[in-house]
Amino acid sequence: MAHRPPATAAPAPRLGRQLLPFALLVASGLFAYWGAWRCGYVFDDGVAILDNKPLQAGDWWNAAFGAQHQPLANRPLACWSLIVDARLFGEGPFGPHLVSLVLHLLNACLVFVVTRRALVAPNLTGRVPIERATWLATAVGATWVAHPIGVDAVAYLTQRSTLLAHGLWLLAIYGTLRAHDAVHPTRWRSLVVAALCGSMASKEDAIVGPLLLVLFERAFLLPSWSSMRQRLGYYVAVALSWSVLAACLLLGPHNPTVGFSTRNPVTAWQWLMTQAGVIVHYLEQIAWPHDLRGAYDWGIVTNLGDALAPGLLLVLLLGLTLACWWRRPWWGWLGAMFFLWLAPTSSIMPIVTELAAERRVYLPMLFVLVPMVLAGDRLGGAVLPTRLRWLVGVPVLAIVTTLGLVTHSRVAVYDNTHAFWDDAFVKADPRSRTFGAGMILANRGDALLSQGRDQEGHACHDLAVQCENPTPQRILRHALSLLGRKRHVEALAIVRQLAAASPSDNVLGGLGMCLAANHEAEGGKPDDPRLDEAEVALRRALAAVPANTQYWNALGYVLKVHGDFAGAEDAYRRVTELRPPDATPWLLRAEMLERLGRRSEIGPVIEELLAARPTDVGLRLHLAERLRQGGDRDFALRLLQDVLYLDPGNAAASGMLRQLTPQGR
Repeated sequence: MAHRPPATAAPAPRLGRQLLPFALLVASGLFAYWGAWRCGYVFDDGVAILDNKPLQAGDWWNAAFGAQHQPLANRPLACWSLIVDARLFGEGPFGPHLVSLVLHLLNACLVFVVTRRALVAPNLTGRVPIERATWLATAVGATWVAHPIGVDAVAYLTQRSTLLAHGLWLLAIYGTLRAHDAVHPTRWRSLVVAALCGSMASKEDAIVGPLLLVLFERAFLLPSWSSMRQRLGYYVAVALSWSVLAACLLLGPHNPTVGFSTRNPVTAWQWLMTQAGVIVHYLEQIAWPHDLRGAYDWGIVTNLGDALAPGLLLVLLLGLTLACWWRRPWWGWLGAMFFLWLAPTSSIMPIVTELAAERRVYLPMLFVLVPMVLAGDRLGGAVLPTRLRWLVGVPVLAIVTTLGLVTHSRVAVYDNTHAFWDDAFVKADPRSRTFGAGMILANRGDALLSQGRDQEGHACHDLAVQCENPTPQRILRHALSLLGRKRHVEALAIVRQLAAASPSDNVLGGLGMCLAANHEAEGGKPDDPRLDEAEVALRRALAAVPANTQYWNALGYVLKVHGDFAGAEDAYRRVTELRPPDATPWLLRAEMLERLGRRSEIGPVIEELLAARPTDVGLRLHLAERLRQGGDRDFALRLLQDVLYLDPGNAAASGMLRQLTPQGR
């Protein structure tokens, strides 16, 4: 019998055919995520990025390992990448969102090359022809890149850590496949170790990466467990990547939201029961994405009956995974990837403040997608004649298109914080009073208040503090909501109690605001001791959060009452530089300049205010009246003419104009 050359000896396809799958993946990803670069900051982006002073200053080391814990703490590579974004694209969310999309597309390409090589790996030799492997890997990659459950990792900037950790781990798997075929595998194995170290420096979940890589070699490349003994030295090098994660955890601050003994205590058994339902929900959303959310109101499960059905399903899947290792280890590895990637957050590292998060199945969703694609291909092969086998691509195209459309609508939810929390609120159980429900209500309340929907916003804050285990920050926001309703005494009592128990910078800032508001409401005297207490609290808070306009406003009031007009003018100037939504700080700054005798500076301040609010008719009328009373007729006339240009039928402007000009012009 003539010698039959191995499949790998087939002539290489032309460059165009080699690049076509990558082009299809990029096109699928761009179709699904088009416009993602216009998204804003949502969820924890404020704490992790905007309020992260070292990150804003370009100091990636202190951004990751500073004393204050935040969502990017202990993740130096993610911090460094966001700093690079700012240097390349400038301030704002555009650059980071664009880079996150590019990383997602690169990860899709890695999913493709890893899947294609895995399908023709030594342990699967002869099962899938090379040409078919390329088609199947393209279908898997296109389905994965367009799937809407990945939006939480791509459009939520703080999850740059997820994109890097999972992408670098894929790169390590690719290096493992290349090293097996290489004449001199050292370079590829060096890439594997480096990629694993980078993954560890991106996110703690990567702790499972080395174990999964070793299992991958056994499942796809090596004939038996005993054959792995020859690579013990290499596996030791792989295991050393854990030292990077250990260093990140030791150097960084303690995470108060992780563990069984956090402020929201939970037992290991309760956590497992809860995560059974969460993981089944993930599986359901991968197969049929219809109830996706950026934030969940999931509650801790304490009743075994509620966890019985999902728990039995997971036990069955886990049993099948273990059984596959005996005869079909490649299927066993796919199950191991799903369970091990989810293991940190579903078992050993409980995050009780966020029981469910779709970004956690960014790569594990392949556990569902790969079998679906392979089953669809086999069914098509059994039904269709060989010459019509290409028709299998039609349903794949339809599925990818449908997923892309759903993803595009999901991306819009991440456009801004209002849309994000509105979506989470609409999908939550209105009767739920879990910790997650409280988080959703409090954040939606802030979003509504910033939109001027005060009544709805205050109602959300009232409900938020009725939910289980309200955090000090949530209580503070409720107190500030009471302050906004002129319920000064109640607000001050709550914040005083909070400051005694948890004197954080934000709580002290809230205390200063309440003290100033109470003084103003009661018409207090300049020597009132509450003003001194408020000033101390506000200055301490502003040292930590210098971009908080509410604190600067309150400090401006305190200094004005004390007669420190220069200090008050400086405080109001800080507010105007931060561009608040209302005009009051500009007007107060102009008042302080007048008291200081610096009238020549008032005009530029007013011009700056007008430029910031180019269509505000009410503001121009208010300023025109004040200028008319102050004798500045020319400036008042100009403002009235602006009003009539913006609103030609404005009766108030016409009447005032008649008073200023005999001709009534």
